[in-house]
Amino acid sequence: MVALPDTLLMGADTSPPTPQLETKTMKRANKVLGLLAAATLAPLAAWADDKDDDDRDSHAVETGLTIAEIVAASGGEFDRNRRDFDILLNAVIAADLVDALADPDADLTVLAPNDAAFLRLARALGYKPRNEAEAFEGIVETLTVLGEGDPIPVLTNILLYHVSPGSQYLYEIIFADQVQTLLGATILPNGRVLFDNEPEVRYPRLFLSRGDIIATNGKIHTIDGVLIPVDLDNVVREPLPTITDIVAASGGEFDKNGKDFDILLNAVVTAGLAETLADRDGRFTVFAPDDLAFIRAARLLGYHGRKEDEAFAFIVAALTELGEGDPIGPLTDILLYHVLGEEVSAKAALESEQLTTLLGATITPDLANRELIDNDPSRNPGLQLWRADKRAANGFVQPISRVLLPIPVSE
Repeated sequence: MVALPDTLLMGADTSPPTPQLETKTMKRANKVLGLLAAATLAPLAAWADDKDDDDRDSHAVETGLTIAEIVAASGGEFDRNRRDFDILLNAVIAADLVDALADPDADLTVLAPNDAAFLRLARALGYKPRNEAEAFEGIVETLTVLGEGDPIPVLTNILLYHVSPGSQYLYEIIFADQVQTLLGATILPNGRVLFDNEPEVRYPRLFLSRGDIIATNGKIHTIDGVLIPVDLDNVVREPLPTITDIVAASGGEFDKNGKDFDILLNAVVTAGLAETLADRDGRFTVFAPDDLAFIRAARLLGYHGRKEDEAFAFIVAALTELGEGDPIGPLTDILLYHVLGEEVSAKAALESEQLTTLLGATITPDLANRELIDNDPSRNPGLQLWRADKRAANGFVQPISRVLLPIPVSE
């Protein structure tokens, strides 16, 4: 169903394929029954009955239980409660990770997808689950294909991508530059949103009201999606627009909406790059300044207004002077400085040491500040992560807050 990147199997258990995941799950279920028999689940009652999984302030819940016992409190029976961890429990048992999460000497943080998160993943993979059981079956089917007959190695790596070494409070996750995982791959937090390595599936979010579940061997934070450690091929099945189509959706008419791409569209058309960015066989990443970004650029050059048409005209006049009567050359260079010749997610861009553009000049990402350092020292464009990773048929559009400048203009 989905092509498997080799990295998903790196470091995984390569034991012989299991004929049926369900059989293995049943054999290991006795461990969970033992945990349930030993656990006192009263401390979880208020948390389990909480129907608000939105934006309320985090409140720590002291459980007196291990991480494994907390997950096991869901029971593992597929039901209509989408807020607990039945599917996660079955996955942990199947991957034989119960002992690791029950280890009293462990010190871990688990980003725990609830059942609704797994249903969301099953739908992203092309299934139409009506219940938890069907969602689990669909996910197992896909993992079996990815694992060439054995879903366990792939499942194990996905679960390890949800576990971070060291006990961390919710606020520590939210404000971290990166979150390290037991798989080795990283997670990039942006507020509540957790950027993983699969940009075609909606990024998971932390539940503020269901975080800081304190176990005796770490902490659990509930999330509304499943974190994927690699970019899976062909997850999105519907036809996608090209990069040019995405930019052109703004219309190109100068207006009062500073968050779309009217000025960028006019610039791309003027420079003759629309056809290039419409090539479905190409692979590009465009750091796309919105209209406010171009107005800021015009002000840097001496413009004092706020109108898109005036800002564009001011920039063209400045580039005409720079190009000794012809603005097209400098304009094209600036635009090419915004384009990479490969598909790069926002997370991958920020985690890179340098990015080489089609102009040949480089951009240096600033991971801590979520910015891109260009060749003008006066300011750095920020990646607008709240609307990052606009998927196109031929790459990504990554909105940014300022125009990238290949040469200093503020001196």
